[in-house]
Amino acid sequence: MSEWPSPAVAGDASVHPQAALTPEAIEGILAEFRSWLHQLAGAASSAAAPDGEQQAPGEEPEDIDLHTLLGQLIGLRHEVNLQTRAVRAQQEQNAEMLRQLSQAMMAVGRDQEAVEKGRQQELEEQQRPLLKTLVDVYDALSLAGREAQRVTDLVRTSFAEVALAADPVVGLKLVGLAAWLVRWQRRRHARADARRRQELKQAVDRVLQLLESLVTGYTMSLRRVERTLEQSQLEPIDCVGSPFDPETMEVVEAVTASGRPPGEVLDEVRRGYRWHGRLFRYAQVRVAK
Repeated sequence: MSEWPSPAVAGDASVHPQAALTPEAIEGILAEFRSWLHQLAGAASSAAAPDGEQQAPGEEPEDIDLHTLLGQLIGLRHEVNLQTRAVRAQQEQNAEMLRQLSQAMMAVGRDQEAVEKGRQQELEEQQRPLLKTLVDVYDALSLAGREAQRVTDLVRTSFAEVALAADPVVGLKLVGLAAWLVRWQRRRHARADARRRQELKQAVDRVLQLLESLVTGYTMSLRRVERTLEQSQLEPIDCVGSPFDPETMEVVEAVTASGRPPGEVLDEVRRGYRWHGRLFRYAQVRVAK
């Protein structure tokens, strides 16, 4: 059956109103629809019948009334509703499965993060004693280097003062032979004093060289330890000249009449460190009171 022709639309509905359907027109439409259904049923029966059992040419198909048609339409609608419900239920199940899968992936990610965090904490706990030892070694080397430098400066200053203050001993004021003997004795003492001063200067130079070599060795060792601490991500806390921070510093002495604002850090007694953004050791400082 061909498609239903679209009804002609009048140019002006108010001028040319649509004609009412008459009983003959309704009967013609039903007859045409019935003929189309008969053709459709015949084609379906021919396709479903086995070979050699085709419908006779003169046999007419069973009439399909309006009740049967409505029943088929109602059944089709019911089946479509069932399919719609099934599709909707499947979509809801898929959405729920996706939600559960997303939650499972988030849980796995949290578990992996917790495992990684625990592993990192375990590694940090294993490294902490070694880092503490390195920090103690740095403190000892720094203290020894400062003391060696102080001794070097003291030796240089002290022996320089002794060399400048050295002077031959003046004898008694005698005349004649005694005066000559005294002058000879003074020259001999002067030569001996010059020789002693030269020997003293050489000894002082050797001591100063040894002390300077010791200071250089301490300085090189400190730099090596500093590089190791930097590679271990230990960051020193800057204290001198900054306000006192109770979160990272400890006061070992409050200095009065320092001429600086109260609470300003004047000197660092022991260096403090941060490790991975967290406090590793407090800095011990002197602050202005």
